[in-house]
Amino acid sequence: QQLHGRVQMQFASQHFVDAIPMASAMSSTRREMPQNMRHDYDDLFYVRKYLEPAKFKKLALGNWEMPENATRVVTLQELVEAGVQYGHKSSQWNPKMLKYLYADNAGTHIFDLVQTAANLNRACYYVMEAAAKGANFIMIGTKEQAREQVSKYAQEADVHYCDLRFVGGVVSNFPVIRQSVELMLQLREEKQQNEDSGIVNMTSYPDICIFVDEAKERLPISEMTRIGVPCVGMVDSNNDPTFIDIPIPSNTSNSRSIELILRKLSEAIKKGKMMNAHQPVAEDNVKEWDPWIMSRDRIRYMRRRSKRQGWMKGIYGSYENYKKCHPWGNIPTVAPFHDFKWNDIIDPAHR
Repeated sequence: QQLHGRVQMQFASQHFVDAIPMASAMSSTRREMPQNMRHDYDDLFYVRKYLEPAKFKKLALGNWEMPENATRVVTLQELVEAGVQYGHKSSQWNPKMLKYLYADNAGTHIFDLVQTAANLNRACYYVMEAAAKGANFIMIGTKEQAREQVSKYAQEADVHYCDLRFVGGVVSNFPVIRQSVELMLQLREEKQQNEDSGIVNMTSYPDICIFVDEAKERLPISEMTRIGVPCVGMVDSNNDPTFIDIPIPSNTSNSRSIELILRKLSEAIKKGKMMNAHQPVAEDNVKEWDPWIMSRDRIRYMRRRSKRQGWMKGIYGSYENYKKCHPWGNIPTVAPFHDFKWNDIIDPAHR
């Protein structure tokens, strides 16, 4: 076939030959790799993908459910008093939020508080369980109504947070951001200013992201999705819950609603950390590949012009049936995790 006009070619991987690892562009040092070890330890994404897979995987939340005898943290009366049930105007809604809506009252969408309470209870139990296992959290809320609450409850729970502006690349370009933070800490030390806040002490990728308003925090959510960090947070009627693992349908424009949700999540995190301090959980040495990072569709989903392919109808009957079977796209079968060295792999062509 002949290609006309401007053509852009994109490779799904930087590794053209599996037996020859290449230094990533994310590497902070351009040094030659030793012959006995060729891993790029400066690239945190490379380490997370191949060497130290994440304990808290995005796809693990698909079939996860809290125990039936778990304590409920919120009641419908609390949600009503905080005004959680009010969404945006019906002219500004996102059709993907239809399943969380109860009614349209005078041009304003009303949330189904039964689903809101259920998802908030699931989110609180999940973050409590994760905190008990030593998870690192980041809380994001940059809209004016959420800044004070995010700063307050993140400091109470002793987690990283971002309340003013999420700088692009905090996660996807982490080594460069970390160098800037270290320079800032050095300047602060010289000036004897030791105030630490937000993401200054974040030395590695977060394990779980908590956010307020998906439409406002779409940039950090896309960065978390890229590396497979589970996202838990508040979604309004004009938000897109596609990549949110535990969406909490609620009013993101009301400070009382935001305060209630963040307070419950903060209390759950503190409870989980207390459980971790009193009863340390034994480290599980069994490692598993993260299928989300291995997925071919996890990033291309955003830029693909047409997702309806002819073979989907031929094999599954329709595009909708294909999405039911593969909600996250094509994820190839992943072999069991095992520690290895690239030099131990012999290319059959060079035997």
